[in-house]
Amino acid sequence: MKEIQTIQLSQKTKGMIIGAITAFALTASYLLNKRKHQNKNKPVPKIFNKDNLTMERYVFKLPTDHGEIEAVIEQGGECYAVRLNGAYVGNMWQDEDRGMLWNTHDNGLKPYLSEIAANLSEAFSRKGFPSILKGTYNEILDTNWKTSETLEVVISAQTDMEVFTTFLKDEILNLVTFEEHLDLMVKKEGEDYFVLVSIN
Repeated sequence: MKEIQTIQLSQKTKGMIIGAITAFALTASYLLNKRKHQNKNKPVPKIFNKDNLTMERYVFKLPTDHGEIEAVIEQGGECYAVRLNGAYVGNMWQDEDRGMLWNTHDNGLKPYLSEIAANLSEAFSRKGFPSILKGTYNEILDTNWKTSETLEVVISAQTDMEVFTTFLKDEILNLVTFEEHLDLMVKKEGEDYFVLVSIN
């Protein structure tokens, strides 16, 4: 009789062990799935990959000891990626802990940081408007100020002038945030003929 009770206790213990293992496995599975779901919903880091550049673009010239270089600034969220003469040099952002001053961790970008910041601060003024134009339209090769109210816009020779200027007239006000008057003299590279597009 005692032997039968011992066997029954063993079976009861085995059942408890199997139940505990099953409960542990289910709990572990639940916790792993929960963690995986939380990771999916984590916000994208502020600093984005140099090969995944989207959003607004600004293009302007920077003076250096060896002449002007072209800076292309592309915004992605709170961060801006910077290319100088086509080469990616790093990211920059406005640092809340430093009174919204511009900051970067990239040594190749540090010497140009203040000059780029100054250009970005003027981008939405009439003076800085060329940087938005060149950043928005790849057809634009160059811009030159003829007077304080007249900006020459040089487009590539392959661009259809009629199509481009019609589109520009329809869309240009979406880019303008200043109230001053501005005339755009749109012309093809190497040609004298131009189309006048007036703003404000």
